[in-house]
Amino acid sequence: MKLRGNFSKNKMFKIYQLLKNWFIKGKTLIICRQKFIYLWLITITLISFSSNVLTENIENKLPPLQTHPLPPELQSWQSDNPDNYFTEIKPHLVGYLLWLDFPVKVYLESPPTNLPESSRLKFQKWQEIAEKAIAVWHPYLPLIIVREEKEADILIYRRQPKLEAKLNPETGLYDLPRAKAATTTIKFYLSKTQPQKLQHQMIIEVNPNQTDDYLLVNITHELGHGLGIWGHSPEKSDIMYYSHTRDIPQISVRDINTLKLIYQQPTRIGGKLTMNNEKQ
Repeated sequence: MKLRGNFSKNKMFKIYQLLKNWFIKGKTLIICRQKFIYLWLITITLISFSSNVLTENIENKLPPLQTHPLPPELQSWQSDNPDNYFTEIKPHLVGYLLWLDFPVKVYLESPPTNLPESSRLKFQKWQEIAEKAIAVWHPYLPLIIVREEKEADILIYRRQPKLEAKLNPETGLYDLPRAKAATTTIKFYLSKTQPQKLQHQMIIEVNPNQTDDYLLVNITHELGHGLGIWGHSPEKSDIMYYSHTRDIPQISVRDINTLKLIYQQPTRIGGKLTMNNEKQ
């Protein structure tokens, strides 16, 4: 898609919405750090309506796509059933959302110190269920629970997912989203070490007002997103099925086959950011 000058306010609004969808699709959030490097990704496209294709301009400033060796656990995974839903997984602008360093570090929200006893026990029960969900994925990608948020790759919070009203350009009104049982958000940032590399972090928010069975399913499902399955299965028997069902699904062969295929794909994560047309 090409963008040119002389835009009306209405067209500029639609362009803004389009760009916003590119960067926030699937609840993706770009973090602005280190001299606003990532703020450039959004603002430069809004103020410079050149004839260049926007995605090409952006990709030229990101690390190149690279493939990486499969984690040993996925490398050794074998099944007589090759079925999967990989075609349902759409790559992000940065490529597929892979973890490269293992074990993946997971933080579970801790209960406040001033909770009443009954609330503290409910919180502890939630933590136990979250630990079960982590254990379910652990045989396929190594996971470890850490105590500090700043250490974590994936953060899991016991709270109502944030709901954001979105302006409908057709009606001029705000559309109010429905309440959700759980959501996963991705954030990008630059590593503190040199050379600085593109990194990501996953934030999972889980509504605690659910039965234990559904809590386990929803946390396990969101962890699937957090580990790189950035999409959904059309089959009810898969943990990554897109909707709730009466039956409580488990991680399936199709889920793991899909995860293995994802980790064979290229990603920009872990690569050095290119600035000022610097060569790699």
